[in-house]
Amino acid sequence: MWDHCPTADELLDARLRAGWTPTPTSTVDGDVVLGHAACRLPPGAAR
Repeated sequence: MWDHCPTADELLDARLRAGWTPTPTSTVDGDVVLGHAACRLPPGAAR
């Protein structure tokens, strides 16, 4: 699938294009998307 070692951004973008959505984790601060996926959330979404 890749002709090079994909970056984290490329892998995340491919997952999002395929319909994957990050699952928020319940924390004491509320629902938060953790990890690299959090950088692709629209403003105001669960962080």
